[in-house]
Amino acid sequence: MMEAAHHPVTAMIGGKKRTISTLSATTMQLAKKAANGDHRATVKFLDWIDKIESRAAATRPTQFPLSEPDLEVLRAAYERMKLCEPDGSGS
Repeated sequence: MMEAAHHPVTAMIGGKKRTISTLSATTMQLAKKAANGDHRATVKFLDWIDKIESRAAATRPTQFPLSEPDLEVLRAAYERMKLCEPDGSGS
């Protein structure tokens, strides 16, 4: 399936012939249909985008990764905060 998706095809883009993958051509056709108001194409296109973005977010490393010592400090601070009186007096 991936071989077919990456198979090169010729497409007219901006009035010029270009060689692009079948996947790119299909995506462009779907986006064009969605932009022209085709409801089914819009739903499918937005679903694709959501799946791609979700996968990318799941594999992206966190911006500020925490080490185990960092987590220990945060846990200790949290435990101390739980011991505080609700009125903020601390006693």
